[in-house]
Amino acid sequence: MRTALPRIWIITNPEHAEGPVAPVVRALEGCPPGSVGVQLRAKHASDRELVAWGRALRTATERQSCLLTVNRRSDVAEIVRADGVHLPEAGLASEAIRSEWPDISLIGTSRHDRDGLLRAVQEQTTFAFLSPIFPVPGKGQAMGVKGFAMQIADVGMPTYALGGVGAPHIASLIAAGAYGIAVRRAICDAADPKAALQELLHALDKTAPNGE
Repeated sequence: MRTALPRIWIITNPEHAEGPVAPVVRALEGCPPGSVGVQLRAKHASDRELVAWGRALRTATERQSCLLTVNRRSDVAEIVRADGVHLPEAGLASEAIRSEWPDISLIGTSRHDRDGLLRAVQEQTTFAFLSPIFPVPGKGQAMGVKGFAMQIADVGMPTYALGGVGAPHIASLIAAGAYGIAVRRAICDAADPKAALQELLHALDKTAPNGE
């Protein structure tokens, strides 16, 4: 199992015309090993669909040495040999997952404010998505880059910026303290998911100390 966290997480879109797997597989083609993680998220899918999609994504992510997590479903994560599980804010605490599924060590969570992040730290969660950074339909008040920086200050947990994030925002978000970014529409809605991911990775590379 890989333990290093990626700088980008791709969240699947089960409503994509080709299903949740195809755009992610295209995006991952040729990406640097370990640079991307994938979260299988499909709240209304059947168990059989989740397992089929999870196995297909496991094959694609293993090929690129990328991490795979499953949203909410620790049982499905074990079945498809995912690296971990991603918990919604109102979901089970990390301690409960580790107690019932001791083989799952990578646990992500979605949070929306500083208090939620601090609770995640107390629960020894591995990392968090904080959202929404920019306006997203139906996702509440956007916090912006400055708001993101205020929420994560001194939290001490790898935190990814989620919500309307694109390549032009990456430099300011990394400067504000983001460990990386999490995206769905930027990849799944792109005409060319591979090119879209390469653009995001290039923008992240430019934030590195020796970036150009």
